[in-house]
Amino acid sequence: KDLMGLYNGFVDSDRYSKYDNDNFDKVRKSDNNFIYVAEDNGKLVGFVSFSVRLVIRYPRPIAELDELYVVPAFRRKSVGKMLMYKVLSKDKESNCHRLFIESHYKHEDAHKFYENLGFTNYGYHFIKDL
Repeated sequence: KDLMGLYNGFVDSDRYSKYDNDNFDKVRKSDNNFIYVAEDNGKLVGFVSFSVRLVIRYPRPIAELDELYVVPAFRRKSVGKMLMYKVLSKDKESNCHRLFIESHYKHEDAHKFYENLGFTNYGYHFIKDL
């Protein structure tokens, strides 16, 4: 329930106040999806979710960061960095070839954060609602 509350902060909506909304439970139970949380004195202050999958064009699995969120009061305190290190550790353990991150072009602070962790901007993502 607390994690769902953090998701509400991430999407700036109360859409995760219900347990059956979207694919939250399916992702949580999937063998290919992972969620790590950060706590401070027993209170959740951040989370990261990512998936590991096979694609034809790479010789090993790839990982994709799905969401990364840290509550505003805990930003710039290495919480996001610690979460990303957990992701990278799991990706190495899973023998992943690459970790992909999609980020909205307006999230310039996030782009700097990822670049400081050694990521490079390699191209565009496109989207079409179906």
